[in-house]
Amino acid sequence: MARWSTSRLVRSGARSPAGRFALRVARDLADLGLIDRGMTLAAHTFTSVLPILIVVGAVQSRLDTRTAAIFAEHMGFDAATAETLEKSLPGGAQELRATGVIGVILLVIAATSFARALERSLRRIWRTPAVSLKFAWRWLAAVAAVVIGIAVVVATRVIIRDDGPLPVIEFIVEVVLWGSLWWVASWIVVNRGVSLRELLPGSVLAGIGFAVAGRFGRVFLPPLLADSALRFGVLGMAFTYIGWLLVLACVLLVAATVGRVVYLTYSGRAWRHSVSRFLVEARAGRV
Repeated sequence: MARWSTSRLVRSGARSPAGRFALRVARDLADLGLIDRGMTLAAHTFTSVLPILIVVGAVQSRLDTRTAAIFAEHMGFDAATAETLEKSLPGGAQELRATGVIGVILLVIAATSFARALERSLRRIWRTPAVSLKFAWRWLAAVAAVVIGIAVVVATRVIIRDDGPLPVIEFIVEVVLWGSLWWVASWIVVNRGVSLRELLPGSVLAGIGFAVAGRFGRVFLPPLLADSALRFGVLGMAFTYIGWLLVLACVLLVAATVGRVVYLTYSGRAWRHSVSRFLVEARAGRV
């Protein structure tokens, strides 16, 4: 009965452009394995990119004390919570300070695991083949683009204050910055296998999604982290933050998937037989 109902729903949706669009998005998200890939990105962000961000925030706060609270707020925790989380991170800032330049190099190399995971996800979304290891430099470039982009987003909160109409301006600026960040980073990790024009719709959606998520995160994440730290210590706080990173990773992957469908539909290159394939999968119980 459930399969029959699903097939009937698919056939009904296929009669309209909006229905066909939704079916294509649903099919692509099912093929992607959204939660599994999102969890992979979240884990790599937590163990690879987050330590770099904490170090960058620590260095920046020494140069400009105004940025310390803003950087911690952007990541969802206060200074004390950030210090506790830092101690729980493998290869975190404590080891970095002890090993100096070598620690920086090792930490940056480790951070390429996030770029590789992002590349695998985007290649799955865009159906592009893997490239040779001689282009491994793009992983470092992508990590640098992400770190610099986040630093720029945080810097806007030093300049723009939440007074009067400025929250709206800040939101628009963040949409532009987040969209630009993922536009460039995605283009780098796929080694220009997908054009900037093709990546633009998904990047715009990612910018909007991250700006909205940032607003919610600044309200709900700090008390959740504080409660987790109080109840379960560092481990509970770490799991809570990984859960938040999973949300952000899913926002990015959904935006990239929907953006691809938008581009293919707009350009008239939407694939054929997508509905028939979805029906076959529905009857097989895979949808």
